[in-house]
Amino acid sequence: MTEIVEGKPIHIGARELVPVVRVETSTRRRAFVGSDGLAGQGWSFVHMRPIAILERSEAGEHRIPIQDRTAQALGGLLLAALIIPLLLSVAVRLARGK
Repeated sequence: MTEIVEGKPIHIGARELVPVVRVETSTRRRAFVGSDGLAGQGWSFVHMRPIAILERSEAGEHRIPIQDRTAQALGGLLLAALIIPLLLSVAVRLARGK
């Protein structure tokens, strides 16, 4: 389940800053009924990611997005890791004349 949650407002002078977070949760529960009794188990996963800051003032509300530069850089590195070996194999085949 994914939901967008606004955090506790921070007051700075006449402005109010409100963090906005995307919360992803996943939960699993199981119960076992047998001749020797009952048993149960479960797990839960929560991932919180900041996505924006809301700036509220007398002039109105302004949303400032938060970009994950690390994820963007890792995506670029993954793309390079997939493309460079393909280009090198094509270059080697062309150089060998096959």
